[in-house]
Amino acid sequence: MADAMSAPAGQVVVLVDRWPDPSPPSELPVRGPLRTASRVLLVALLVLAAAVGVEAIVLLWTEPTPGWWFSLLFTLVLTALVAALWIAYLGAVAHSAERTRARTRWAEATDRIELLDGTIRTRTASTIEDGGIDSFTLVVTTTRGQVRGRWERPTSRSPMLPQTRLPEVGARARVWRLRDADDDAPVVIEVRVPSSAGPAH
Repeated sequence: MADAMSAPAGQVVVLVDRWPDPSPPSELPVRGPLRTASRVLLVALLVLAAAVGVEAIVLLWTEPTPGWWFSLLFTLVLTALVAALWIAYLGAVAHSAERTRARTRWAEATDRIELLDGTIRTRTASTIEDGGIDSFTLVVTTTRGQVRGRWERPTSRSPMLPQTRLPEVGARARVWRLRDADDDAPVVIEVRVPSSAGPAH
């Protein structure tokens, strides 16, 4: 069973304060690709972290320590830390490539995009300590089956979404999808925010 918070990068939820004209989005509303400058900077920082880690490990085994167990323990900790940073970076690169493929696929299929009415069946939200919403995933039922989409903040600096603006289970949704596409094809789910929450952005 898929993770309740998971959805392919091209399957997104868009919040609206009123239903727009029934025409498909000209572009898939997902984050842009990871910029080259950002990649270069991140790789440089990761290489620096790896170099510092190697130097620290060398010192652990060449300088006096409480014992071999101490050197081994911190060698494992430093190695795991550096490996985790590289895995996170590679995951970000892969996710960026997935978004780019989805955007391209959407742009190339403008004559195959269809509109379906749907109903929100389930909603799974990721919250922070003060109750703000960092992201949420919806499962929507349509006449063609179920679709899944994920909403997330446009950037890490964007404000959290208040819980009062979460779409309600049972509410109407509009689904834009590629006709006769597979389960990983890009999807845009439009949902209205609750009327008491004010306009969406």
